[in-house]
Amino acid sequence: MRQAALLLWLLAGCARSPLPEVAETPVPTQQRALFWAQLATTATAPEPFPEALFYYGDTHFHSGFSGDNPHDQEPLQAYRSACERTPQLALRYGPRLGGFFLFLSDHITYIKTRADMDESRFQIMRRQADDPSVDRSGPGFTFTAFAGAELTGLGRAGHPEWDDKFGHLNLFLTDSVADFVENDVSSNWGGTQAMDKFSANPEHLGQFNHPGYGNEPRTGDDADHLYPYSPARDRVFRLIEVNDDRPAHWETGIAQYNVCLRQGYHVSPVVGTDIHNTKSGLTGQARTVVVMPSTLGLTLWERRAMLVHYLRLGRVFATESPTVEITWSLNGYPMGSIMQRPQQPSSLQLSVSCNNSHVARVELVGGIDSQMPAAKIDQESQCTAILYRWEPQRADFSSVQQLANKDLDKCAYVYLKVTLASGQRAVTAPIYLESEPVK
Repeated sequence: MRQAALLLWLLAGCARSPLPEVAETPVPTQQRALFWAQLATTATAPEPFPEALFYYGDTHFHSGFSGDNPHDQEPLQAYRSACERTPQLALRYGPRLGGFFLFLSDHITYIKTRADMDESRFQIMRRQADDPSVDRSGPGFTFTAFAGAELTGLGRAGHPEWDDKFGHLNLFLTDSVADFVENDVSSNWGGTQAMDKFSANPEHLGQFNHPGYGNEPRTGDDADHLYPYSPARDRVFRLIEVNDDRPAHWETGIAQYNVCLRQGYHVSPVVGTDIHNTKSGLTGQARTVVVMPSTLGLTLWERRAMLVHYLRLGRVFATESPTVEITWSLNGYPMGSIMQRPQQPSSLQLSVSCNNSHVARVELVGGIDSQMPAAKIDQESQCTAILYRWEPQRADFSSVQQLANKDLDKCAYVYLKVTLASGQRAVTAPIYLESEPVK
């Protein structure tokens, strides 16, 4: 009875209402600086996962502002849809579930013949992300809305050659998309130009999209299906999709995740469902999961800052299951860390659990130099080696494994892969093994 009453109260709080678009009150610079300083201390905490909660969300979602979705509703409905579903899922999926988030990324107008989102619509999206009707927190969970945009380029039948410019890139934490909106074919940006324009601001956050679709250069416009590495691009583009809630795309997505890592990018694997239906927020099974402390009691700006902070740190995994929980570390460095290559035997600690399926297999995977050209990599096994495998066949699995130097000597990075008895999979952000000391 108490659960039912709580659920009704939570749903009532998220009910739709004709509230105006209200932007959040600007946060004073000094207050922002203090909060960021507090967050910085969590990156070096002695416990790799202090107060670890699992924040499930989606980093790629569309409203009626996208030109291929013209009969759908405004972004506010997508945020409300996910917000309304949050308390139901929080009660269903257990006490360690920290909260939810939804990144909208409607297409930006990039040719004059397609009525995608322009600057005025983008500003509406930003205001609606701040709307009080979707700024919700409650016992055991929060919900946080983000406004973003997608640069799109399609190399498919019926599209002229000049249409394949951008690949697919999600742009987050930007105040404006005016520089990227195009109304005249003659002014189209090249993909690398657009990426560098966005990367010029280190506070931005970017994502490579659709790597699992096959031969189309969805993550770039060069022969290797990925924009070449540069430190500025790496600093901003920290996420890469490995799945969109379609199991058939998973294997190719993991392969291109490795292509990205081989080029030198420090990226985390994420799930963006790419749903074009504002009534379906958080309805798919696949999720991006951020492992982080609780955001209960924080303001909307603070919740966003904390989620982005842990996304940048790489405390992230992508999963086809909305209930799997994963934490792991190497010599105390948690997933996402950049560490100096160990000179002594190392200690791997991991914990995997799931409340609706047994953990069938856990694998420690290392990225190796296989001499395989990036353009030809379409399977993970072409550029990785399985260093260790466990087959626990139970709901909760923890292990401490000692790794000899020879296990890691040939690896530029290592990550965990998990397979559940249900067949659903998960893959984590890597730990990077670099030769120079890490500050």
